[in-house]
Amino acid sequence: MLGRIMVRGLDSAARWGPAAIRRGLSARLVCCLVFICLLRLAVQGADSEARPAQEPIVAAIRGIVEAGRQPLLHRPEFSDRQDSTRQLYEAANFRPLWLRSDKPTSQAAEILRALSEADRRGLSPEDYDAARLREEAARFDSATPPAAGDAAAFDTALTVCVLRYISDAHLGRVPPGAVGFALGLEARQFDPVAFVSQLSVAETPARLLATLDPQLALFGRLITALAHWRDLAARADVPQVPNLPKLHPGESDAGVGPLREFLRAIGDLSSAARAPRNARVYDPDLVKAVRRFQERQGLGTDGVIGERTLSQLQIAPAGRVRQIELALERLRWLPPPEDEAFVVVNLPEFQLRGYHRGDASPALQLRAVVGSASLRHETPVLYASMQYLVFRPYWDVPASIAQKEILPESGQDPAYFSKHHYEFHNGRIRQRPGDDNALGLVKFVFPNPFHVYMHDTPTKRLFAKSRRDFSHGCIRVSDAAALAEFVLRGQGQWDREGIETAMKSGPNNRRVYLERPVGVYLLYSTVVVDEDGTTHFFEDIYGHDARLDAALAKGPPYLYPTPAPPAVKIEPESECIG
Repeated sequence: MLGRIMVRGLDSAARWGPAAIRRGLSARLVCCLVFICLLRLAVQGADSEARPAQEPIVAAIRGIVEAGRQPLLHRPEFSDRQDSTRQLYEAANFRPLWLRSDKPTSQAAEILRALSEADRRGLSPEDYDAARLREEAARFDSATPPAAGDAAAFDTALTVCVLRYISDAHLGRVPPGAVGFALGLEARQFDPVAFVSQLSVAETPARLLATLDPQLALFGRLITALAHWRDLAARADVPQVPNLPKLHPGESDAGVGPLREFLRAIGDLSSAARAPRNARVYDPDLVKAVRRFQERQGLGTDGVIGERTLSQLQIAPAGRVRQIELALERLRWLPPPEDEAFVVVNLPEFQLRGYHRGDASPALQLRAVVGSASLRHETPVLYASMQYLVFRPYWDVPASIAQKEILPESGQDPAYFSKHHYEFHNGRIRQRPGDDNALGLVKFVFPNPFHVYMHDTPTKRLFAKSRRDFSHGCIRVSDAAALAEFVLRGQGQWDREGIETAMKSGPNNRRVYLERPVGVYLLYSTVVVDEDGTTHFFEDIYGHDARLDAALAKGPPYLYPTPAPPAVKIEPESECIG
């Protein structure tokens, strides 16, 4: 090799050497130039020998990435993941991420198991071609090395499916806007390329994948409940509850037998409870089981099987599985708690819970009244940060309510304004602070695009009802002083006594800012699992489950060119009253 280089170098020198001498260059300089030429040629020759032709698998991977099409997958086009895929392989010089010595890595094997078990987390293994990829991986166990094209196809297919999975697991499959929710996922910082790079070398990839789950205690409990209800759905001995007449304790019907077996199967009736001699009788043990069922569904616990109770009894375990899957999907839209304390209002449950960060059990639990479903004043689903409270607030009456209610009433009763403490202020009607103010004695403000807030109320009787959707969109709480104590915890004078003083006799419209903001989740979940594992199901009062189910039924990709219009009827702040 060196001889060939020297010959080439001397030949070049012979061509231009004499001419250089004729131009007046010294012989010594010519010798130096010849040496430099020889050295350069030697280095170039060595580089060309050290650099082999492009490996077939590198070329195959590069071709698939550039084409944006993966032939192994049932969704071959991956243009939505092409940039991330390209970045991953560029960083690896287009060598495999999941193969070593022609065999799947331990990380690949563990990730394939996770994709195959995606249904345990409410996702679908079919969306990630889990079965197909496991079949392909098994082919690499033979002694015969795979063809470069096969290896490239498997490696890139797994990369695309991992990218799809981590997006679905972290942010959800359906964009919130597609079903009318104004939740900005763009604020959720997440680098899929960095995550997959870390995943490809992680000692325990499954543990890393689990960090994608929402950091809310409810999510983990729903995962456990999902497995239980899936087992029930797979059983052949769980009967369907037939149509029943309105049934009171002690009455009889032929459908009581299947009802008894259904409640026994789902755990509301003890397995030790014996049926009465007449199996058609709605006996005391069965009544007790129905009351427990009613309590878990957020119904009135009177033991009477009426229309609402029967409707819930006739939802089969497979239907409950779907409810849990929908609940898991919506939880993925929410950011993790970042404040020291946060409040969760579950709208279909009509319940408020206050948590300290890191605690699985609530420090506060209150009943809530939310926006009316029948009047389409639906409380929106959102995440916001509570900034301040207003003690003894004024209520600015909306023009629509003033025209439809207050002005006609005042026309018939000259004392109407004074009786209800209304006054004119800046050309509008407002209600002065006091015990009968529509907002009660304190309101809680968390700025948001919908202008909704939480507040006290003089109408306490509605909290005794099992279904509590009566407001114009804002949230009424059963014990506003307790909520104020929770959000003002550790803030100077604001103990329970100070709070009650400010509510009853303090200055009007007194604004108190929180030293530490409190996160606010307005959540929509028709399933809640208590700390003890008790699962509660609730009615889909706003139809959000039905809309999300329809969107998911379209199949992947779950992206739509035009977001669906908001399902919530947006009202200005002043509309949010009792």
